[in-house]
This record gives sequence, structure tokens and C-alpha cells, in this order.
Amino acid sequence: MKKILIVVSLLTFFHSLNAAEIDFKAETKINYRHSEFNRFGVNFPFAENQLPPGQKQAFLETTDAGSHAEISDIALFWDWTLSDDWAIKTKIDLFDLYERNPTTSDYKTSLDQFIVRYGTRYTQGELLRDLSYYLQAGKFSKFERQEDRHLESYGLSGTAFNRVEDSGIETGLDFTSGIYTKLSYTTGNPLFFRDVNALAGDNGIDETPPPNNNPKIKTGIPILYDAEVETFDLSKNPETGVGLGYRRLNETGSNRFNMLLFGYERELADTVELHGTFYGGDLDLLDLSEAIPNTRLPTTGTKKKEVGANIWWYTENFSLFAQAVTQDIGGLKRNGQEIELSYAVQMSDNFIGITQISPVVRASVLHNDFVGPAIFTAPSFWWNWKKYDLGFNMDFGKEMRLTVEYAINKFERKKVIEENNEYLATLRWRYD
Repeated sequence: MKKILIVVSLLTFFHSLNAAEIDFKAETKINYRHSEFNRFGVNFPFAENQLPPGQKQAFLETTDAGSHAEISDIALFWDWTLSDDWAIKTKIDLFDLYERNPTTSDYKTSLDQFIVRYGTRYTQGELLRDLSYYLQAGKFSKFERQEDRHLESYGLSGTAFNRVEDSGIETGLDFTSGIYTKLSYTTGNPLFFRDVNALAGDNGIDETPPPNNNPKIKTGIPILYDAEVETFDLSKNPETGVGLGYRRLNETGSNRFNMLLFGYERELADTVELHGTFYGGDLDLLDLSEAIPNTRLPTTGTKKKEVGANIWWYTENFSLFAQAVTQDIGGLKRNGQEIELSYAVQMSDNFIGITQISPVVRASVLHNDFVGPAIFTAPSFWWNWKKYDLGFNMDFGKEMRLTVEYAINKFERKKVIEENNEYLATLRWRYD
């Protein structure tokens, strides 16, 4: 909170110096969510007082089953242009329910993004007239992340590999031929676990005394993913990332193609302390044998590596995004792919205030090439997953959007296909 207050104070000061250069936005998201109830037994010993009364076994259970109306996020954005070359971008989440992990005990208010940038970082729809470069430092999303998702949910690849921001330094070089390169040197997102649906789930909540043996927010049915960065420290296990891409677009920017190859590597830490959980991130999460014998995943090293490729393709009304990633976590190998298609239908007669309707479909898979021990806290780490997201957007001008979607989650458990599906409706209001 102290860091956020400092950032807000600086931005307020800069605004008073030159108000014309500040672009301020605010955004609120209100949701209706219905999550199917499921739970699956886990062969993992818990103390008697850590289980609900009369329950003899632990379970992986739907995070928050049933129907719920909730505010998922209130966000503030500041973009400050100092000159043609210098800029500062900031996003503060005042109430980001769906990005907390563990959900109920992580910080409610967070500095989601803070970037100090020199130069121009070109986006999908801009023509490049001259050789260009940029250098930025702070907290920012990974350069391969899909920033223009057409649904509020994420695919399996997006959740597992590049969902949340990292902190550090990034630079890029854009050539007039369409070729571009990127290089990053960052803190590295700690390896942790979360449910693939809207709420992350509560895992390792430290309540003393007594433990809450039947919490409202359950564990979820989690996968391994790169979790939130809570420090800016490039001295311990930093991550190096590199990207090589090619983009092509017409004069108006209405037809655009972009392809990116990328890779990351870092040394896994022995443990990473995360706020609100007694589980440690990185290697500590994969090896629980210090507390309980024979509860170690079969790692063979300490390197974390991933390589992948992205494709973006846009026409006047159509968009396609595809991603494929292969990851090695200390010898534990897995891969994920996803593809998202969207088509925008313009409403010329402005029917009941609707200016655009956009149907969206996304398919994603996550395949794990390892199997864990018989006793482990979350065997869902090595289950194979398929996820299908179907939905549409209704735009009411530029300020309001209604997104309705249904997620079909399929995973293979003990050679049986199980499902844990979710319906989500989001009303987003934006002030600009």
C-alpha cells in the first residue's frame, strides 16, 4: 500500500505540473458467476482439525460453487507523456478479486503495472516509418501475452505461462522491414498453483488459531502457473527472455499479421515466500518431502525454460490469436496451445444502444509429460486438460461492455474424463 501511495502522489504532482499530458481512465467490472460443484479425493494426510467435521479425506474442490454476484475489479489507469520519447504508464487495482492468490488473503489493492519508458513500443496496429527502439523498466506484462483478449477469462496457455505481470527491464528494436526483436531481464514470476476458472482458490491459508477447516473459498482444481511478482529484485534468480518477430500491415492498419518466437530461462529458487500462504513457490512447491516422506515431484534439475510462438491476425472485423508453448520445470515437461477467434458485427441502427456484437470462441489444451507420487497435495498438477470457452460481447458505445461466456473444462483423472465448468457474465464500465 505504501508503494501505491507514493506512485499516486508522484502522478498527482506530475498532473499538477502539466495536466494536458495526463490521460486518466477508471474501470469497474461487475460479475455474475455460476460455478459447477465438483470435488475429487486427494491422497494427502492432514491433521484431524484441518478437515471439516466428519470428513476423513481431503479433496480438491470447486473454488466457490454455486451462483454469485460480485465486483471483480476496480482499476485506475494513468498514462503520462513527458515528451516525444519519455512516458510513464500506471495501473492500480483497488479490488482485483480474480487475480488474488490465495484469493481471500492476498493484497486487495496492488500496483498492477508501473512502466517508465524511453522510445516507442509499437503495437499491433501502427505503421513503422523509421528504425525504432525502446527501453522500459518497472512492472509490465510479458511481451508475448495476448493483451487484447476478447473474453474476461483466460485459456490454459494464457493462465499457465503468461497471465500476470513481471518486474524488471525490457528493450526492443523495430526494423522498417517488419522484423523486430525483444529482450527482457526480469525478477521472474514464482511457480505456484491456481484454478483455471475465475477465482484462484485458497491453498495454504495460515490461520492461527484455530484453522478454518471448512473455508468458504476452497482449493479449486489447480494447475501450475507463473504467479504474481511481489518484489523488484534482479539479484536473485533473474529471468532472461528473448523474442524475434515479424509484423506486416496495410496502410490503414485494417489488415494486420504478426508472428513472434520467444523463449525464457531462469534458475528456480529453493523457495519463494508468497503473501497469505504457507506454501513456498518454485522448488519448495514441488518437494514436500521435508514435511511428509515420498511427496516430491520427479524433478531432475533446477532450470526453468520455455519456448513458444504466437500468431496474431486481424482484418476489419475478424481477429485470430494462437499460441503454443513448451516448458521445462527442472525436468518436468509440459506444453500448452490455444487459439481464439472473434468476429465483430457492427450495429448500424444502434439497436437499443448496442453498437457492436462480437461472438468469440477459444480452445486450449495443457499436456503434462510427468506423473507425481501417490501422495501429493494436488495431483491435478499432472492431469491433462482441455478447455473450450464460448461467449460474446455486447458494446454500448465505448464506455460499457457486457461479456457473457461459458467455460467447458475437461481433464483426465485416473483415465476418466471429468469436467468443472463455469458460466461468467461481466459488465464493464470505463471512464475515460
